[in-house]
Amino acid sequence: MKDTSKPSFLGTMNAIVIGERHGFEFLDAWARTTADAGLAACLKTVALREAEHAAAFEKRMCELGFSLQEKDNPAFAKNMDLVTSEIPDVQKFEQLGFDKAGGDGEDRLLQILADQTIDPSTAGLMGRYIAEERDSGRLLRAEYERVKRAEPGQTTPDLAALCAEVEALRQAVEALQGAKKRSKKA
Repeated sequence: MKDTSKPSFLGTMNAIVIGERHGFEFLDAWARTTADAGLAACLKTVALREAEHAAAFEKRMCELGFSLQEKDNPAFAKNMDLVTSEIPDVQKFEQLGFDKAGGDGEDRLLQILADQTIDPSTAGLMGRYIAEERDSGRLLRAEYERVKRAEPGQTTPDLAALCAEVEALRQAVEALQGAKKRSKKA
């Protein structure tokens, strides 16, 4: 028979499930509405991680004999409206806080593991969650930087377009060099 005394970390797990579900929903919606294929791929990857985390933590809660306690998140509707809006992706990143530096020196994710009553299975799950959340943050910050460098309203040009631009510049430089040589001869 399972021990059904309420673990001290149950509230944290419940919050993770709700947060990760919402993360999946708004990142997936954003991936479906952006015109930037590179950003869409990144958002989809992170969204799927969020969905997997939500399912894994809810499963672990069930294994421990508890069920999810739904809670409202007023920011969720705002985030959904934001990511499905027509504003540029860079502004979406900024309004979601991705323009901020990567941390304040305090590792809030590691604080989850500070509870020494966490059993090994839950601790393993949390360790994987922490590692993937950090990596997802790195991926999203890198995409923000890439999108920020692109011209507003444009997606990142493909290789053929870049090659055509370089060729046009090369021809312009040759024309200027030719004009300079002709003026020296005259």
